[in-house]
Amino acid sequence: MKPFEGQGHWWLLGDEERRLPGTLKINAAGDVELHIIGSLSPFDLLGDSVTKNGITETVFTEESAEKVGTYPRIHGIIGTTAYTLEDCFQKRADRNLLGGVPTEVVHVNQVFKGVFYEEGEEVVASGISFTLKYLSYWVLKGGLSSSFRFPERQLEARDGAPEPRFSVYGHEVQPESANLADSSELRLRQHLVLTGDGVTCQGIKQSYYYHYDPPSLSPMDTLLEVASDLQDLVSIATNRTAQFDEVNFYHPDVKFKLGEGRFALRPIEFHARWTAVDDAPVKISRIPLVFGYKEFGGMDGVAAWLDVARKHRTSLGRVMSTRYSKSMSVSDRLLNRAASLESFDRTLHGDSIDFGARMSRCANYAGGTFMEMVKDRRKWSQLVKGDRDDIAHNLGRNRETSEQVFLADSLYWLFVLCLLKESKASRDVFRAVKEYGDYSWLCRKMSGLLASS
Repeated sequence: MKPFEGQGHWWLLGDEERRLPGTLKINAAGDVELHIIGSLSPFDLLGDSVTKNGITETVFTEESAEKVGTYPRIHGIIGTTAYTLEDCFQKRADRNLLGGVPTEVVHVNQVFKGVFYEEGEEVVASGISFTLKYLSYWVLKGGLSSSFRFPERQLEARDGAPEPRFSVYGHEVQPESANLADSSELRLRQHLVLTGDGVTCQGIKQSYYYHYDPPSLSPMDTLLEVASDLQDLVSIATNRTAQFDEVNFYHPDVKFKLGEGRFALRPIEFHARWTAVDDAPVKISRIPLVFGYKEFGGMDGVAAWLDVARKHRTSLGRVMSTRYSKSMSVSDRLLNRAASLESFDRTLHGDSIDFGARMSRCANYAGGTFMEMVKDRRKWSQLVKGDRDDIAHNLGRNRETSEQVFLADSLYWLFVLCLLKESKASRDVFRAVKEYGDYSWLCRKMSGLLASS
């Protein structure tokens, strides 16, 4: 996410006449703060005021005190652009009772750039588009090419100018689309843009992004859930954190004029602090993939994934949080992954069997790729059950950390393989997983662990 800082004027809904100068700041991690000169909640407006015999007395009640510094929605303008700040609260305030200008720092959870949402208005949209880190590396659809000639070749072009030594080309790649089970549509699109200052450097940057259109206006949270399901897929396929680099919403009432009688929807930029953040720079031309976009079946495979992810969304989110969180302990990773597999199996079968039997059944469902890792699924399920019971019930047996890491990681891969099986992924996908370096390494570690247990 690109950092941003802009100066404008800000006000509370219903109090448009009292606009205060301030600066909106968004850092690379997505943290948002509004630095106000003045106060959105001055003392004289917070209490209940009564005037008697020319004397005004302001009484502060418990209810009025609770409202201090809590701002469900703030409006603002930077230049000519409208902003709606959502779910805000005061972090810091400096008020001088003897005079001077107060200041206030407000924490902002969500920013909508390009639109005013009014009091009580639900945030809905007709579509969402988003870019993901590593998406272009996963789809590998080309779009860029280059040529180079050695300097000793002194060829000239028809106009007498020297032949270019370097040439870089950006080729248009046609979008792909898929119609989903709920009559919504998903499209994969390319974006090309020139980079550099034109003096010291010049190039072409390519990225790919998803655009999702639901069958009707939908709440923002619903659209973000679909985006999150696709983020999880790309993160699994690349074995990296495919963070959101840009998110835009669309609404039929937010548009700009293209020409006589022609309009286009104007994107509503969305900013928030995301849970899944990747701070590792991309330093290599190709990323080793767990499985590729073409192996997965392209957009047809992605559509099948979304159908399965919708069915197991809670479990998927819980497992991927163990990947995205940098501070989660090994024991918490194991517990969350085990619980997600338990939920997955219960959703499939709806019966009541014990935990160990569920793990064994999941291993059997995942098939040969997982059996390459554990060999004896009953022994593996007993080890998982023992560690899970030890952690959950504080039994004090405490397996060594490295062994618990291997067991926790085996649960992650089992969950991934089960969802791939549910998505009807091809044999090529399972073969790619089995040959993936981290998976092969874990297979060797698990073989040693099971042999010594």
